[in-house]
Amino acid sequence: MLGGAATCEAEGLLAIRDDGDGVARAIRDALADAGLAPADVGMIVAHGNGTPQSDASEAAALRSVFGASMPPVTAFKWAFGHLIAAAGILDAALALAALKQGVVPGIAPLAEIAPDCTGLPLSTAAQTPRSDVALVVCRGFAGTDAALLLRLR
Repeated sequence: MLGGAATCEAEGLLAIRDDGDGVARAIRDALADAGLAPADVGMIVAHGNGTPQSDASEAAALRSVFGASMPPVTAFKWAFGHLIAAAGILDAALALAALKQGVVPGIAPLAEIAPDCTGLPLSTAAQTPRSDVALVVCRGFAGTDAALLLRLR
């Protein structure tokens, strides 16, 4: 683990800020904790739970932090569901497995990218990470947002 951070939007049990501010702050704080820049991140494991508002706000956060030079993005919840508190642990384990194989897994059932997620480097095909650092983004109830930076050693 290189660094991590958590934030809370504190807007209500199920409320999500459309601008992705909490997610963006968690990512920026995790990068600062790790002493890394956005360009150092090789792949992003998005929370990607498939709900339009959550995915759109997460996409806004990723654009805010990474701009046009975003690394490949994937998500795993399509394969195993949300799992509530266990989702982040599984996302972290799968991110490390992907780094070990030198691949950003594709999102198999992705048929169409939602308009609010246009421009994110998502694919059904495997992609190549641009470095050996993975960012894992997790979200929870009551506006909880977390970001974790991992490197396989």
